[in-house]
Amino acid sequence: MNTLKEKNRRILVVDDEVDILEILTIKLELMGWEITAVPSAKQALEELEKQAYFLVITDIAMPEMDGYEFISSVKERGYPNKLALMTGFGYDPKHTLIRINRTIKCPCLSKPFKDDRVKAAVNEAYEMYHRDI
Repeated sequence: MNTLKEKNRRILVVDDEVDILEILTIKLELMGWEITAVPSAKQALEELEKQAYFLVITDIAMPEMDGYEFISSVKERGYPNKLALMTGFGYDPKHTLIRINRTIKCPCLSKPFKDDRVKAAVNEAYEMYHRDI
C-alpha cells in the first residue's frame, strides 16, 4: 500500500464520463499539473497503490462504486492525498454533496467547471498536502 507522502504535482481524476475526464484533464494540464484520469473508482484505487497523488478529484454519481464509497475506501486505506468532489447537479445548499462536505471538509466542484474555482481548490489542496513535507 502506498501511504507515504511525497512532494508531487500529481492529480488523480475519477469520473465515468469520458468527456468530463478529457475536459478536466485539459484544464488542469494547462494550469501545470500532472494528471492521471481514470473512468472508475476501482481503477483509481489501483492508481493510488502505484504512486502518491496530492489530490484526488472524484465524481459522486458513478456505477459499481459511487464517490461516497470510493472516498470511504481511500480514507480507510490511509492514503494521505486531499480530496475534491464533483457533481453535475450544480450548487444547491440542500444537496447531499454540500451537506456531506461539512463532514469530510473538501471542496465541491460543480459541472460545468469554473476555471477560477478549480484553480483555487487545486492550489489549496496542494498547499495543505505539502504543508508538513
